[in-house]
Amino acid sequence: MLGMIAAVLTCATGVALAQAGNPKGDQIQQRDQDRLQTCSPDLEQDRTRLRECLPGEVKEAVQEMKQAREQYQAQKRVMKKAQTGATDQERDQLRDQLRERAQDQARDRDQLRERLQELRDCLPSHQELMEQAREQTRERERRGDQ
Repeated sequence: MLGMIAAVLTCATGVALAQAGNPKGDQIQQRDQDRLQTCSPDLEQDRTRLRECLPGEVKEAVQEMKQAREQYQAQKRVMKKAQTGATDQERDQLRDQLRERAQDQARDRDQLRERLQELRDCLPSHQELMEQAREQTRERERRGDQ
């Protein structure tokens, strides 16, 4: 889920940086960029039963990611408006700002990967969970609790 959000942000940033040098842009790329920005991960999340089973920390992290995505898109819209009436020097500054933000996002993605790995390390594997369930079942059978 977090990976999907990161991928969408990465794609949108890549398209924006690619088009920053070409003011006219390609119509097909612009259409695809618009689709990426209007896609909402909520469409699939709301239908997933796993969402109900997630711990509160994960739900909070997802909310933070949504807010960060919305802030990024709002800033991008403001920059795009500013760029339309800007001089060449101002456009260069805006491009530099976009590059810095892309680097920030790359650092954020790395942090997310590290956090995800930490979570995976902390959580028991499926096999361990199944073995625990079997052991609990054996204990119940020994006590006669069925």
